[in-house]
Amino acid sequence: MKRAEGNVLMATNTRTKYAERLFKPATVAAAIDEAAFQGHRRYRVVQEFPFDLSDTEAAKALEKWLDSEQFEYVWRPTRLEQDDFRPSIVAEYPELEITW
Repeated sequence: MKRAEGNVLMATNTRTKYAERLFKPATVAAAIDEAAFQGHRRYRVVQEFPFDLSDTEAAKALEKWLDSEQFEYVWRPTRLEQDDFRPSIVAEYPELEITW
């Protein structure tokens, strides 16, 4: 295996673990309950890292759970925050927004 292949595998593994932690149905359910308790009608799964995780197994499992619980959801584009000291970049990644 070449170094580039190893790096791809490491990045994929890290993203998979991050998605599994982020999209755990029990964690999302608790966050939804907390948002609803505060009077909100939506919850956005805010990501710490700008990865497109919408195609991961964890995200698909969460979507299946959301469907079974009759929530509505959409993957909304999110822009990277700009740093005043670095050149401007235009990059987007999707984050999951859940409504009820």
